Amino acid sequence: MTTDAGQVPATPLYTITLTGSGVSIDGEPVGVPAGDLPAARLAALAEIRVRAALRGRPVRVTAKEPDGSAWPLVVDPDGHVTTLSVPHPVVPPPVRAGDGSGRSAAPVAPAVPFVPEPAVTWGAPLPAAHQEAWARLLAAHGAGDTTTAIALAERTEAALEAEYGPLHPYTVQVLSARAWLVLGRRDDLSATVRLLVRTALRRRRAGAEPRSETAQVAGNAHAAWRSLAATDSRRALELSGPLTDMLEVLGWPGHTQDVVHWVEETTRQRTLTEDPASPEGRT
Repeated sequence: MTTDAGQVPATPLYTITLTGSGVSIDGEPVGVPAGDLPAARLAALAEIRVRAALRGRPVRVTAKEPDGSAWPLVVDPDGHVTTLSVPHPVVPPPVRAGDGSGRSAAPVAPAVPFVPEPAVTWGAPLPAAHQEAWARLLAAHGAGDTTTAIALAERTEAALEAEYGPLHPYTVQVLSARAWLVLGRRDDLSATVRLLVRTALRRRRAGAEPRSETAQVAGNAHAAWRSLAATDSRRALELSGPLTDMLEVLGWPGHTQDVVHWVEETTRQRTLTEDPASPEGRT
């Protein structure tokens, strides 16, 4: 639990943005049902908690509400959230010689030629610092310990996102692996559908290769949603919006219409059950 927010470094500073259509962290959508603000807040803070845990210390967050208000927060690795009474500190830009500020400028180091890093191809091995975690993940999966494999995938994904960004091939590769592992377990279809929708959209934004794998993730999302619809129509209705949005973005009109028709029929059946005197219930 945070005891002195003043000791928390000024960076990184994450931004949670809540809108009527969902929630994002630094512009990256977090998969939650549209319009469910409490669930959106919890999902975003859970993501931040993982990032704090990976750093081993609290991190700073600005939470922006739909009404335009913004709240400075500190989130601990254990999930504790502290609302600050003062804004986050502003990190000043470096002072250069002759900027007129009156402050002493640090000596300017000789220019070093910029050498761009080689482009990372899709499917390339993870960096050496993450190879051990990846090997443990594969070993856990091979031993049938899916729970451990998923936990390792989630931690590795968060570490790679913090280091390389959400759309980097390394990050997307591990996110895709986590989605595949979760799909295989199928113990929480609602969470599985959300993760698959998020993964398909992330792969699309990142231009992930092969594209056939992105299509497979989208198809799995629809199939998992269909299984959910057979057992829990309420949750299936909640997820029908994000699912159809994803299917439309990826250009799957047939699957989109399948979801729309199911929603229309389910809504009609509910109306008949709840109000037999309604026009739909009259013969």
